[in-house]
Amino acid sequence: MDHIKLLPDNIANQIAAGEVVQRPASIVKELLENAIDAGATAIKLITKEGGILLVQIIDNGSGMSVTDARMCWERHATSKISNADDLFKLKSFGFRGEALASIAAIAHVEMKTKRPEDEIGTLIKIEGSKVNEQSQIATPNGTIFSIRNLFYNVPARRNFLKSVPVEMRHIIDEFTRVAMAHHTIAMSLYHNDKDVFDLKPTTRANRIAELMCKKNTADFLSVSENHDLVIVNGFVGKPEVAKRTRGEQFLFVNNRFIKDAYLNHAISSAYDQLIAKDQFPMYALFLTIDPARIDVNIHPTKTEIKFDDERSIYALVKSAIRKALGQYNNMPELEFADKNVFNPVAFLNKEVVHTQSPDVKTNKSYNPFAAEQQWKNVQTSQWHKLFDTNIDQKESAHTFVSQASIEPNGLGLPLEIIEFEVMQVSNGCLATNRNGHFYIIDQRAAHERILFEKYSQNIVYRSATVQQLLFPRTIELSKTDYILAHDLLDDIKDLGFDVADFGTNCLIINGVPAETIKGSEKELLESLLENYKHNSASFAGDKRKALALSLAQNEAILRTRHLEKEEQIELINQLFKCETPATRPNGKPVFVEFTNQKITDLFQ
Repeated sequence: MDHIKLLPDNIANQIAAGEVVQRPASIVKELLENAIDAGATAIKLITKEGGILLVQIIDNGSGMSVTDARMCWERHATSKISNADDLFKLKSFGFRGEALASIAAIAHVEMKTKRPEDEIGTLIKIEGSKVNEQSQIATPNGTIFSIRNLFYNVPARRNFLKSVPVEMRHIIDEFTRVAMAHHTIAMSLYHNDKDVFDLKPTTRANRIAELMCKKNTADFLSVSENHDLVIVNGFVGKPEVAKRTRGEQFLFVNNRFIKDAYLNHAISSAYDQLIAKDQFPMYALFLTIDPARIDVNIHPTKTEIKFDDERSIYALVKSAIRKALGQYNNMPELEFADKNVFNPVAFLNKEVVHTQSPDVKTNKSYNPFAAEQQWKNVQTSQWHKLFDTNIDQKESAHTFVSQASIEPNGLGLPLEIIEFEVMQVSNGCLATNRNGHFYIIDQRAAHERILFEKYSQNIVYRSATVQQLLFPRTIELSKTDYILAHDLLDDIKDLGFDVADFGTNCLIINGVPAETIKGSEKELLESLLENYKHNSASFAGDKRKALALSLAQNEAILRTRHLEKEEQIELINQLFKCETPATRPNGKPVFVEFTNQKITDLFQ
């Protein structure tokens, strides 16, 4: 009996859709790029419920004939290439011929299209790869795609979709990337009948500033470098506008947005010694390179590219940014008109500068021989203590007993009464001997575990203490971060933040958790959002744990920080009171434990 069968086209298309269409944002990306390939000068994107119910794209491009309108829904039907060699001459975004077939397999699709030379257009309706209607219709020049009820026939995939704000954030990301690379095209975005973007044709700098929510381009430094291998253009942010979030980083190759950790490292390394290690530069860079020297046929999403000379491109990109940063003069200016600032020839002025002699105060009751008398008492009456070597040994063994107190110390933790030996060794580790076991503890990991459990309880029981600010701080976010913050607003408040809306893309911070460092409220909230993006996937949608970890990571002490002995004891004592002291929230170890037997075995 034969076992191998040929899958029907509709099932094959559903399987292929898993690679091409991962979420509504995937549809937005593919259809926007198709509109640009069609020569559109105006594109409108309309979404409902994060694109789950509707993704509609209206363009004024070239449109399609009756035959093309039907053929474009077949797998591997494309107008971009005709043979394999064309893959290395690509000047269009699409070329696989998989996107429309994949979309039609998992949604209700309607397309209206018309060429300028035609008197009437074509209407196509498809459900689950099945064409239900093809007819003539009066429609404007261009194409209108309406994608409804995504994954209606694949409920398992639909269940994996996130909340509306999360899906909308991904849509805005895709819209921003396409709009940034095509500043001469008018583009607009509407969600649930509300205006999100309304972009007019403009210069590249203005388009970038508008998409990054910058009021002007003063924070940008122009990058321009022409080389036979690659042309590098675009803008990078001044060092002082670097943020603790990665959201404002865009890299394009031939106007195609790409993700490349290697080139991202080249950009970041150009800022070495100019920004802090936990900050990220803002940039929007556009690389122009011969299509024959790159391969974009790596992944169906087409966001990965292979270069034939990656090292040279790395060096050229880094050099171009270094040059832009070098031309930017960040030296402070002195106001020489102010004589109090700098006056090297003051002796020529007639004005006499009067100086006042310092007051010398003496303590006439001080007796320098009092200490000597005390030492003589030890010499005579307690002479045996001179030979007691245990005195110095006790001081150097670092055995301490912390005092009971309700006041927190530099770690924000209450002191406890406990006695044990502890010392701080290199690389931010503490060594201690407790109950016959020897531990080497990562001080940052330990503090992170303590804070994580504390913040988790604060969110659950809403017991966080808020420190109100004397002067509230406003923070302007990108569109995507603003939507993310809105989705998390209630949980952020439970962490101890007093945050509210303050206009378009702006939040106002009235208070912060009492235990956090004061004076950096804006950076604290930015870091919280950035860390959350990286932690949310680790907690399977548990926003509260992801937020608790995000704040703990931001507030945990550094490995380079020197701890006083009381702080060392306090940190260790609080660690072993945690529910799971041995591991960090991400599963990595907090300490290494050695029993006496294990230590003995190491020397056998």
